[in-house]
Amino acid sequence: MMKTLKEFKIGRYPPAVVVEKSTPVIKVIKGLAEKWVRHAPIVDENNRLIGMVSARDIIDFLGGGPKSRIVEEKYDGNLYEAIMKEPVNSIKYMPPYVTLDDDIQAVVSIMLERNIGALAITDEERRVVGIISERHIMALFSEAKTMVRVCELMSRPLITLPPQATLIEGQKLMHEKHIRRIPLKTGSNLRGIVSIKDVVKFYSLEETLERLRLLGKENVYDTPLSYLASTKVITVEPHVDLGEAIRIMRENNIGSLVVVDRGECTGIITERDFIIKLPKMWGVELFVDEVEELIVAGRIVVLR
Repeated sequence: MMKTLKEFKIGRYPPAVVVEKSTPVIKVIKGLAEKWVRHAPIVDENNRLIGMVSARDIIDFLGGGPKSRIVEEKYDGNLYEAIMKEPVNSIKYMPPYVTLDDDIQAVVSIMLERNIGALAITDEERRVVGIISERHIMALFSEAKTMVRVCELMSRPLITLPPQATLIEGQKLMHEKHIRRIPLKTGSNLRGIVSIKDVVKFYSLEETLERLRLLGKENVYDTPLSYLASTKVITVEPHVDLGEAIRIMRENNIGSLVVVDRGECTGIITERDFIIKLPKMWGVELFVDEVEELIVAGRIVVLR
């Protein structure tokens, strides 16, 4: 019989950020940026789960997708006023969740079926006690020999933008392509990489908020992506074992590696590739068995 999350305690207890439905969007932005996470459960006055908000929802609201209609219709396009006043309840989604009595197979199955990267963990009364993400599960494999090469799971072709591309171009591309990272390239040269967390952090800065307030959203939207990008792009070769790639990600506290083959950028390997593709390659049951063995071996991933 498989062990439950209550026994394994894999994940983060409690979640780094928990908000109420009336919390203004700006507080969510600042919370996610400060804790460097992508998801925040939304709870009622009794700490019961009523929704979830992700960095993707934030980017959508800030101008990347259809949720930005709230800004146009309710605030006449005033993004500063919108993020200061609009409650997070307006941009939440209704997530599946797991309880402490569920097992790892339930977690993996839901992530696969719903194509989502994080699940709130609740007690029997749906009170939020933790969160489990693809990164928590992936981290278990950082010392494992998987016999799976990076090139077998990586996403390709690599979706990129030039360094001078604007913030709003990046937001829209993330929304349209359902991606969380955009490498910046000039010709064949990597110049940096922008993640969805980088974008959230940028909007949390007082400098950005002042520009929004005084100059309007178009001024902020025109910011070159190179301004908020990380210039240190960690890469990996395509024939490296997946376990080694995961170790590199953990060492650098990142969720992706650009794949470079003989000087050419050929793709990207991400946390999402791991949790979506590896169980399909191995079969969910074998994947779950391996996860449980790694946990029992002592590599339990509990972040506080």
